Amino acid sequence: MPTASDEPTRLAAACRELGLAVPAERLARLLRYASLVRERNARVNLVSRRDTDRVVSYHIVDSLASARFLGTDARVCDIGTGAGLPGIPLAIARPDVRMTLVDSTAKKCLFLEEAVRRLELRNAAVEIARAEELAGLDCDTVISRVTGPLARVLRQLHHHRAEDGRILFYKATGWQEQFDDAGPVLRRLGLRVERAETVVLPITGIERHFIVVGRA
Repeated sequence: MPTASDEPTRLAAACRELGLAVPAERLARLLRYASLVRERNARVNLVSRRDTDRVVSYHIVDSLASARFLGTDARVCDIGTGAGLPGIPLAIARPDVRMTLVDSTAKKCLFLEEAVRRLELRNAAVEIARAEELAGLDCDTVISRVTGPLARVLRQLHHHRAEDGRILFYKATGWQEQFDDAGPVLRRLGLRVERAETVVLPITGIERHFIVVGRA
């Protein structure tokens, strides 16, 4: 069974498999972030208790799998970021992007601010707010791993797109039916599915479906 001592090697291999060139110093930051999540999880409930052993093998790798969809120097926001997933791993691995982490839970945002400070992430900022109540962030890419009715989530995320910006969804199997059902909302918002790509996550072998939504 893999152990914590295996994590640096496994994470470096996962990054290579995802096509990411992540220097050793940034790999070390990713591992420090994982340690911080585990350390604070009992008090703040950042991830499921059963997932504390999968912070690197699942959560961080899953977060990094979307890096290929972010343009150079992109303005990105992670809505409903919770523990900072996927926003913090992306901000670590992609120092060119400007990341805004948005969550409405004060305790989680205190953790996010601590993580940003301790990891010296000059390209990340935290907003404590409900997405629908926050002024539009005018982002090139709006990312979210949140669950819930897709029609409602679309309305919340659409508000933070730049004119030509895109929304990037993390989805599991069955995503097509969700988007079919949300078709009327997509059309009303002037949006369409531009691209759908399935990535088999390194380490876990889990299939992740990335759905890119842009202007119709």
